[in-house]
Amino acid sequence: MREVVLSCLPSFGHRRKLKKLQEEFFAVPPLPPIQFLEAPLGDRLKSAKQQMSDFLNEEDSVTDEEHRYLLMQLFFRGPMDKVREEVREVLGTVHVEESIQTLPVWDIGCGRGELLEVLNEAGFNAVGIDTSALMIKKLSELNLKVRHGDAIQELRTAANDSLCGVTAFHVIEHMPFHAVTELLELSYQKLAPGGFLLLETPNPFCFESLSFFYTDETHVRPIQPYQLAFAVETAGFTETRLHFTAPVPAKRKQDRNYGWMRLYQNHGIVAKKPLAAQAAMGKAA
Repeated sequence: MREVVLSCLPSFGHRRKLKKLQEEFFAVPPLPPIQFLEAPLGDRLKSAKQQMSDFLNEEDSVTDEEHRYLLMQLFFRGPMDKVREEVREVLGTVHVEESIQTLPVWDIGCGRGELLEVLNEAGFNAVGIDTSALMIKKLSELNLKVRHGDAIQELRTAANDSLCGVTAFHVIEHMPFHAVTELLELSYQKLAPGGFLLLETPNPFCFESLSFFYTDETHVRPIQPYQLAFAVETAGFTETRLHFTAPVPAKRKQDRNYGWMRLYQNHGIVAKKPLAAQAAMGKAA
């Protein structure tokens, strides 16, 4: 029995490693009773104000709620060039039949217009819809096709099968979930068979993204990737593909159970209205 007990005890070398690990794990230096963070915004706010001034071609003063919201977007989401590169890479994976490519692609909540510009670059007939009069005025000056209005109302009045695509980047987190469901159902109705849906939203699997979620006071609730995929597919869409963008600038150990999802601050989805819908329509006629 004594031999069995001794055989179960760690060797001296193992005990030394264990002691070292315990020391590292528990060796947390005591914190001072108070900490200060001097100049917490640094030059970031100044930089965001300059970006707003350059974009609007006016002074960087915050004159109303729409100016303040634009400044907040520039401060927290980052420069427009960075966003353009992200959406350009995602959009490069979306392909549609030539027969529907001339139909409009509606960019819901077009905001600063990054996705509108990239859609036009890719040869789509892009139309932006936004509730911000300031953004609509600015994008009109840039010769982009835009309409001032509510996305749900606009979709309700559109003809069925009249759109090539519906896109919405960082929009659905501003909606109660029943409105997201209606947006998906209306998008399915209004898209031509073979048309595409492209969405992106903050990734709640990512701590960094979730911790900043309510810095935008108009955010309603985060939407989990599988929850979004479920809602999209139950609305009738197929060829669903999730994408993840804006990797966290830190090295972390990845595991086999999709742990890498936590390393991306945004998630999105691309899906298609099936061509079979066209065949079903023909039979019904």
